[in-house]
This record gives sequence, C-alpha cells and structure tokens, in this order.
Amino acid sequence: MTTRQTLKTLGVMTFGALLAASAVGCKGVDKGRTNGRTVKASIQAFDPNADIGFEFGDGGGGGEMPDDYAIRMAFNNTFESMDSCVGSYKDRKGMAADKQLDGELTISVKLNPQESAPLGINASISSRHDKDDDLKTCIKEAVEKAPFPTYDGAPRIVDFSTELDAGSEFEAD
Repeated sequence: MTTRQTLKTLGVMTFGALLAASAVGCKGVDKGRTNGRTVKASIQAFDPNADIGFEFGDGGGGGEMPDDYAIRMAFNNTFESMDSCVGSYKDRKGMAADKQLDGELTISVKLNPQESAPLGINASISSRHDKDDDLKTCIKEAVEKAPFPTYDGAPRIVDFSTELDAGSEFEAD
C-alpha cells in the first residue's frame, strides 16, 4: 500500500467516524398515543468494521453528504412503529402494558445513496431484552421503512441511540 493510498484510507475512515458521531437521534415521550402495529420481515445486518470501497474521481459517485436533519427526521418517524414492537414484546411475554422496559437501544444504519431503504441495519439493546430476536427484528423492520434521504455519494453508516421503551404519559382532559 502506497503512502497516498494510506492517506486516502485514513482520511475516509476519519470522515466516516465524524459522520457517525454527528448523526445521533433522540426519542421523546409520545403523549396520549396508543400503538397497535406489528411488522415481520428480515433485514440484512452488516459488519460495521468492514472496509467500504470508496472510489474517487471519475469512477465513483460524487462526494455529497446526506442531510443530517433529513436523516434524523426519517429516524424519528420510526418511533411509533418501534413502540409497537415493544408493545408486541410485552404481549408475548405476558407483561403489563404500562410496565416500562429497561435498556438503551442502539441502531446503526448503513445508508443507501440511491434508495431510501437502507443497505443494512444493526440493532442492540443494553439489557436482557437483547436476547429476543423477534423484538430486534421488529425494530430493524420499523427502521427499514423510514424514508432516509438519497444523495450522490458513497454509502454512509449513521448511529442512533434511544431508550428501548420511553413509556407513556396520558394527560387528563
């Protein structure tokens, strides 16, 4: 590997790390809403440590970055579906609907520059609920349906972190 290739690789890796760090979303409490959706599908996972083949010059797409705000808004659109996944999990486990599940949800999305559907999604939960594959699959399916922005550039990995179960607050009229 030449010095030039090494510098390119280092630059691309630094750029990717900065992008991933800048695309963190937060989940707020959804007041007065009930959930009732369930989703079934299989979402491709990816190796976050694998090399991504970037081509510079005439061989690759442009160097455009996806819009950070559009990415966060697309992810925020998944909260209702993810809450439905949590509700289904509680039903399957015989838990009370108002019992709040512990754990932080970490999701990595490999954006597809040509289509709004991601190339892959990884999900993990920082509690014992991480062992439930149906819950994680449902969450990944909810994220897959988000309208992520398209752009003229290389695939990017963005990371999100939120509570697994934000709970509910009902306000009296």
